[in-house]
Amino acid sequence: MKKIIITGANGVGKSHFAKRLALARPEIPVISFDAIKLRTGWQQHPRPEIDAELSRQLGKEEWILEGGPSLLPKAVERADALVWLDPPEHIRAWQLATRPWKNLGKNRPELPEGNIDWPWQQYGFAFRSLKNRAKFRRYISEVFHNADGLEKRRCSNEKDRLAVINNWSRILL
Repeated sequence: MKKIIITGANGVGKSHFAKRLALARPEIPVISFDAIKLRTGWQQHPRPEIDAELSRQLGKEEWILEGGPSLLPKAVERADALVWLDPPEHIRAWQLATRPWKNLGKNRPELPEGNIDWPWQQYGFAFRSLKNRAKFRRYISEVFHNADGLEKRRCSNEKDRLAVINNWSRILL
């Protein structure tokens, strides 16, 4: 396994989990889909630029790609494994509520410069994300179940995440 996708809805801990995987196998780079998509001020690059950069990154021999479900159509066919982070909604809601305060006035490390967390902006985003939770779950579930030939893991708790990390750290290249 040299190419792994970490996906899930907003606030499930994709970036944090990708960092944990990278600690187990530091030779494999982490690619943040948000870093590909975003310019400064939370503005997105045009879709053709996003697709071109994502394709370039996916052309590498090894990677840990973390990001929301919009990356799946381009990335699933090039991956060896797909990890769906799917905690209970109350956990996700708590993480979305506390994230802006952890990064108050700062850039999160996985984001390009100029994308600063301020609670009033992040709470609007979080509310929209929670409102669309059924749509996210339906789509990810469909991709997950139809992704043949991949190692697949659905993680709903810390025990599931630790099992993925332990498996990932044991794999010899």
